[in-house]
Formats: sequence, C-alpha cells, structure tokens
Amino acid sequence: MVSTTEVAKHAGVSQTTVSRVLNRPEQVKKETYDKVMQALAELDYGNASAASEQPAEPEKRIAVLFAEDCAPAEFARLREFTKSAQASGYELKGHALTGNESMEDSKVLVKGVAGVIGIGTLPAELKEYLKETSAFLQAEEAADEGKPFDGRKAAYLATSHLAEKDHQQIAWVGGDLPDGSERLQGYYEALAHHQLKLRKKRIHSTQSPADFDAIAAELRAFKKPTSAFVAASYEDGLQLLDSLKSAGFKVPKDISIVVVGEPEEGNDAELTAVKPPSAAQPFTQQVMDCLLQQIEGSETAMPAAEDELQLSKGNTVKKFKERQKSKA
Repeated sequence: MVSTTEVAKHAGVSQTTVSRVLNRPEQVKKETYDKVMQALAELDYGNASAASEQPAEPEKRIAVLFAEDCAPAEFARLREFTKSAQASGYELKGHALTGNESMEDSKVLVKGVAGVIGIGTLPAELKEYLKETSAFLQAEEAADEGKPFDGRKAAYLATSHLAEKDHQQIAWVGGDLPDGSERLQGYYEALAHHQLKLRKKRIHSTQSPADFDAIAAELRAFKKPTSAFVAASYEDGLQLLDSLKSAGFKVPKDISIVVVGEPEEGNDAELTAVKPPSAAQPFTQQVMDCLLQQIEGSETAMPAAEDELQLSKGNTVKKFKERQKSKA
C-alpha cells in the first residue's frame, strides 16, 4: 500500500501537507490541494477522489528529541512539554539521543508522530528527514518568531501606567541602549498625552552603579518629589531598586518603578515591567503552540506573535496619594 510519505515525495510537499489534504482540506491552498490530489491519483492511493470525504483519524502523538549536547536543565522541561501536549489532546514522549544512533534507529523513534520538537544540535540528516516527513520545530528558534520588541511603545505604556496611578512627577532613568532614544521618546509622548510637565532634571542617564546612588541621594532635594520612575531596561530597574532601598526609600510605598523589557533568566525581582508577548508565556508553551500551529494550522507560514506588549504587574507600583508627598 502506498504511504503518505511516498505521496509527499511525489507531490513535492511535506507529509504534514498530505495529512492536511486528507483530513482538513479547507486549510490548504487550492494549488497545493490539487497537486496532492493528483499525486494521490497517480500513485493509486486508495480512492483518491474520496480521500477527503472519509479522512483517517490523524495520529495524536508528539516526540521530543534531546540531542547529546543538551544541558540537564533542558531535560527537566520534559514534564512541562508533556503537560502542554496533553492539554491539547496529544500524547508526548521524550527521547534522549546519544549520538550513536543510525538513521534507521532515529526513524523508529519518530514513526507515526504528528510532530517533532528538537532540542539541542540534531544531526543535519535527521533534521532534513523530520522536515520532510512531519511537522518539525527546533525549540531554540521558537521564541524568536515574534516581532521585534517595540521599545518606544513599551516606554509609552510604562509611563502611562504610572500616570493612570495618579503619579505626577515621573522620572526616567537608563543607560545607553541600541534603541535608547526611541524608548525615551515613548516616555516623552506619554507625558504629553497625560498632560504632565516634562522636567529635564527628572531625566537621568547612567553609566555606572554610582550614578544610581547619586540619583537616589538627590531625590529629597526636589520641591516636588519624584514619586515614580520608568527604567529603560530591567537591569537599570534592578540597580535603581537597590540604590533607593540603600537610601532609605521604600518601594513602592515611597516610590514606584516600572521597567521596560524582561529580566535575564534567574534574575527576576518581581519588578513591574512591560515585556514582549513571548516573555509573558512559558517557553515550553511557546514551543508547543508553534508546533501545533504547524500540525493543525493553515498551510500559510506560521504567524508571528501578536503585536501586543504585556504589562507584568509586579510589586513595585502603588497608586499615588498626597500623603506620600508629605512623607517624602
């Protein structure tokens, strides 16, 4: 009996595309559908004209292949991958490769699966085979599918969040960044939108940790004390937080902070932050969603992440009250 793999090769498409033609023809472009149906007929794959009328139940299994160069932390994600797959109705199995497997051995591991997630450096020949025969996704690349982080829009949202909490004296702090001027522009625009005065003394450029200490030390000198900061990056926010605490300020009781961007792994201080969409979703869920898009989605290319920034409401913002002013 002719297999879907043979049909895919004959038609010049992936096995996943053949599966969609047989099971979800409405999701396939007409030209692709016609190409596959022609291949089905030429190879006498059952009754080609009725193939889409009586679709076979697709395999609901996913495989995760861990390459030999995977770190222990990568294997620890298997449980999370399994939960994500089960939530979508799929069975998931993980396989640790030693690097000594033959291609035939590797093919057995992924036989009959709807999709494969690769973690680490898989052999080039195996990756080509997976791309031809199933939905395949390299996990490390999944988080990079989103649109570029819009620093200007993020800074605007961060500043607006503070303005909506009734903060009138909102300062800016941050070092040099590739898009630093764009982020600062977003801060300016938000102040203008909320009809807040732009005070140049509230805009702080930083180059070293000592700069943050100087900022904290001079805050009490203002006649109208700063009640909130927008930090240009998560790292800037962390240093500012430390300096404010060392100077005797309580965050957020005395001063609120919102940062632009996300922390490096293991460096999350629960700062209120404006993050890219991918940062708001666990890595394993991002990967699983991308793979399922390939398995169950349309024939068109996988769409980028939604262009919506996420405000992570940490523990560093409090609604401004007049009594805070008198205390400062």
